[in-house]
Amino acid sequence: MNKKAVVFWIIALFLLASCGGGGTTETEAPATTNNSSSSTTSETAETADEAPAADTTEEEAADASSEATTDTSSETEEAMDESGEEAAPAEEAAAPASPFGNRPLSGTDPDTGLIVNPESVNPGDTFIVRGEIISMNLTPTTAPEFLIQSPEGLKFRIRSQDLKETFYEDGDQLQAFQYRNGLLAQATVTLAADASPSDIPTSTDLVLVKDE
Repeated sequence: MNKKAVVFWIIALFLLASCGGGGTTETEAPATTNNSSSSTTSETAETADEAPAADTTEEEAADASSEATTDTSSETEEAMDESGEEAAPAEEAAAPASPFGNRPLSGTDPDTGLIVNPESVNPGDTFIVRGEIISMNLTPTTAPEFLIQSPEGLKFRIRSQDLKETFYEDGDQLQAFQYRNGLLAQATVTLAADASPSDIPTSTDLVLVKDE
């Protein structure tokens, strides 16, 4: 009986010891869990604190972009106000002034109603020639002949009045030796009604035009 009692108490003590060790382990486990929970809660709080800062940065960026767009629009409007209108395309730039002024180089002359630099000429036609002298025959000087080319490339051979009666529009006059190709001229020209194919139109009012 004594041996059995000893064995019983040894087993009882061993069980107690085992229970005591397990209790200590179970007690410490929640502490670890609580620490983890506390850490997670802290991190979540920090993340929540940082989130508004990011939102604020995005709002500030949007405001800055809006202000930049507004400033650009204002500058564009101011530039248009100062000029009065947008810059005209290069194609619409004013053409160089013609040495013939407002007088047309084709179509109908508004002052006389005559055709200017016609594409074809028939016997009996009276018309106006305006263009550049590209060839001439000044012999005799009393009945000089000029070949005049229009800006469109049409060529007109005419016989004009005596060189002594030929002037620039402003009254200046050239001597026969001063005539050269490239001079500008205009004349009212008539092809006789009974002209043959070899006849050329004639003019009595050929005038030289200064290319200024």
